[in-house]
Amino acid sequence: MEAQTGLFLVFLLTLCVAAVFGPLAWRRWRAARKSPVHTGGGMSRYSGVSSPPGSRTPVAAPPAEAGVGPGKVFAGRYNLTRVVGHGGMGRVWEGTDQRTGERVAVKTMEVKDPALARQLRELYVAEGRTLERLRHPNIVDFLEAVPDGEGVALVFAFVSGKTLQQVLAEKRRLDWTAAREVFIPVARALIAAHAGSVIHRDMKPANIMIRRDGKVKVMDFGVARAIGDVPDTYKEGSSAPAPQSRPSPNAPGRFTREGAKERELPVVRTSTIVGTPAYSPPEAQQGIATPRGDLFSVGVCLYEILTASLPFGLNGWSPNSASGRRRAAELSPGLPPAADALIEDLLQPDLDKRVPDAETLLQRLIQITPPKA
Repeated sequence: MEAQTGLFLVFLLTLCVAAVFGPLAWRRWRAARKSPVHTGGGMSRYSGVSSPPGSRTPVAAPPAEAGVGPGKVFAGRYNLTRVVGHGGMGRVWEGTDQRTGERVAVKTMEVKDPALARQLRELYVAEGRTLERLRHPNIVDFLEAVPDGEGVALVFAFVSGKTLQQVLAEKRRLDWTAAREVFIPVARALIAAHAGSVIHRDMKPANIMIRRDGKVKVMDFGVARAIGDVPDTYKEGSSAPAPQSRPSPNAPGRFTREGAKERELPVVRTSTIVGTPAYSPPEAQQGIATPRGDLFSVGVCLYEILTASLPFGLNGWSPNSASGRRRAAELSPGLPPAADALIEDLLQPDLDKRVPDAETLLQRLIQITPPKA
């Protein structure tokens, strides 16, 4: 009888424990199922980076030791040597992967304001997610995202070379032959990005790296926007509304109602205006992002490197700046007429008249051969 009573008490205790801790265990199991994204080798590219409840974007979990500095081993793996780039919100460090011996670039956050740090952390992780889905010879190689205190750092394969901006600072301008050699691989990178439903949104010379061996890499997808999960798709010829209100009938980049075509153009409506004004397409002022916006930015880049001047000035496109712009051929003697026409088509404020896609850009670049000496 005493044995039966003891068993009954054990049974009751088991039920109580299950009632208290069962839901907690269930939630932890569900969270574990949703957290890090694993890659083929079974190693997560987001080691220690997890998602808060209800969030689709992972945030960093603080490691035992945080912070970076020269000579320090970061994340137990990367030996940092020197700063190779910096801005108002972070730095890029050159380092060495102690496991592989390969050179790496570590992009870290340096923001003191907690609210801004949270926003920047989201942008960093979103950039990592974007690059993880874009594997292409002309796009910078992303390795992993790792915790850095309350933030997150991104690790890339190191690219030894110069940005196109640095090249321009040295040479002031390039001829068509050199420009074509740079932008054919840029077009291929954009083909891959757009095929992966990603809009770069900040194409400019500072984000185009030319390696010492001449290979070109597009980098800095920090403000890129994914369009794969966004249902906003408009047929050419239809009106594309801005996020808050419908654009003015005379607004730049507005879709016309006449001559509607069968091909559809993906459009993302955003609540923020990002990118660099001098290179931003007109429709970005309405909060509209499309793959053709990247093509407009390429047109600005081509114009700049061929003429040593920005087509619309530092403040970017406006009706006034557009009306006073001179054609690239006027400022770049010897520029092939077909190249001048391509730049004009890229800089069209009307989306219907702009170069339709990166594949078309690539083919036209290939067809415009350098002028004979």
